[in-house]
Amino acid sequence: MIRQYMATGLQLLGLIVTGEALLLYFGQMGPLMKTASVGAGLFYAGWFIRPRAGN
Repeated sequence: MIRQYMATGLQLLGLIVTGEALLLYFGQMGPLMKTASVGAGLFYAGWFIRPRAGN
């Protein structure tokens, strides 16, 4: 149960960081790509640790 909530929280945090990067750094490719990459990494970290159906 904790693993599911932690995974969901990481995915949500990743989406928030990516969206914030798009709003703050629009037109500045360097900072936008760095921050969006961190957000995508957080999202996929949450996706990898979430419990699978049937396990």
